[in-house]
Amino acid sequence: MKSIRSFLLARLLGGALAVLAVGAVVIYLQMTRALKAQYDQELGARLRGFASILFQFQDHVEFEFSQELMPEFDAVESGSKAEPDYFELRFDDGKLLERSDSLGEGSLATPSGLELDSEPVFWSAPLPDGRLGRFAAQKITVHHVRPEEGPGRPKARVVQIVLAHGRESLLQAERKLLAACLAGGGALLLLLFASASLAVRSGLAPARRLAATMDKIRIDQLPKNLDVGPLPHELAPVGDKLDALLKRTELAFQRERRSTADIAHELRTPISELLTLAEVALRSRDDERATREALVSVREIVWRMGCSVSTLLKLARIEMGAETFARSALDLGAIVEGCLRSSRLQAGERGLVIDCHLPAVGPVIGDEEVVRIIASNLLSNAVQYTPRGGTVRCKVEQAPQATNEAPSNIRWRLVVENPAENLEASDLRALTEPFWRKDGVRADREHAGLGLSLSRALAEACELALGFELKDGHLRATLEPRCATV
Repeated sequence: MKSIRSFLLARLLGGALAVLAVGAVVIYLQMTRALKAQYDQELGARLRGFASILFQFQDHVEFEFSQELMPEFDAVESGSKAEPDYFELRFDDGKLLERSDSLGEGSLATPSGLELDSEPVFWSAPLPDGRLGRFAAQKITVHHVRPEEGPGRPKARVVQIVLAHGRESLLQAERKLLAACLAGGGALLLLLFASASLAVRSGLAPARRLAATMDKIRIDQLPKNLDVGPLPHELAPVGDKLDALLKRTELAFQRERRSTADIAHELRTPISELLTLAEVALRSRDDERATREALVSVREIVWRMGCSVSTLLKLARIEMGAETFARSALDLGAIVEGCLRSSRLQAGERGLVIDCHLPAVGPVIGDEEVVRIIASNLLSNAVQYTPRGGTVRCKVEQAPQATNEAPSNIRWRLVVENPAENLEASDLRALTEPFWRKDGVRADREHAGLGLSLSRALAEACELALGFELKDGHLRATLEPRCATV
């Protein structure tokens, strides 16, 4: 469908044309039937006129026909273009009583089964001269002019009257009626086309207004709200969705601009450090120890920069859908226990206690690398930002199973909780933003602030729910399946 306007016009005019065609056919058939009925009534009246000039005297029947009064029954001269009428009167025994001069020596076809003194019978057939004609026939009883009483009274004669008249006038009237129906239908169709075009154009005006408004939007200056005026009920959801899309696009642009600024900031600091170390190494060329220390520091800075770039590339691949994930049966407790080995070393250096509870919940379905990265990031984040001497709690629990789930599907939840007194509820949305740090609490040079961002992207790609909750000064992070299976 290339055009809604063309589609609507085609359907409207097609429906109107069908209705008009059916209406014109019905009107034409009804009118032609009425014309034919009127035509037959005139023929019937002429039959009655013929019957009224038939008289019987004793056994003799007279037909008082006047050729001068009815010239349409005259004989036609050779080569003449006259269109005569015909009549024929016969007794019930078939003997000819009278016929028109136009008939000559010919005769008119008579239908069989005519009943005496019944209504006239009408039919269509060719006339003797080949024209299309309409016939009427009736069988009547001729009454005596001076009826005599008694047993010697002559029997009334029975005469059959047949009239034939050319159908030229009827056909001409039918053609005029057909032309009128076609002309009226064409005029109505033109009016319908004009009114339908105006109606469709007016109905699509809000869509054109919406398109014009969208066309004026600049990508670098997205409006806060899409102002297109009142929209009909059918377009209102489209306007609302476009408005929401613009808002999401603006948020994405803001996040992109913020990420670009954060990346520039993150790279500027280590680059400055590298330049400083390079200058120190150049000035201390004769001091082997100072040069070695500078190179070690350079290696550490480059390693951190490499980790940040690798994480950013992985985030980009996930967002583009280029990252693939495997699904297999996992031992969740073993994965978390493996992540805890490195976390315990960090916790010991900072005097932290890790309270771990890892009951067996059975095999779960998911991507082992994804679960390992997210669990490792959650534990590392908790250990890194827990105040010295604090406690980090980690547990795996089996969540309630939905009634419509298969028994083999195990619902699980990984919970990591740590003290975070300086965080606020408004900070929870920013926890998974790239490079985000809480001033004074979440600022350090060893972490770029990408771990939770990567965890969020991985969780969304693998249908996992990663949530954060702040309660009584403790940050509680949870990881669980978003649906029945991971």
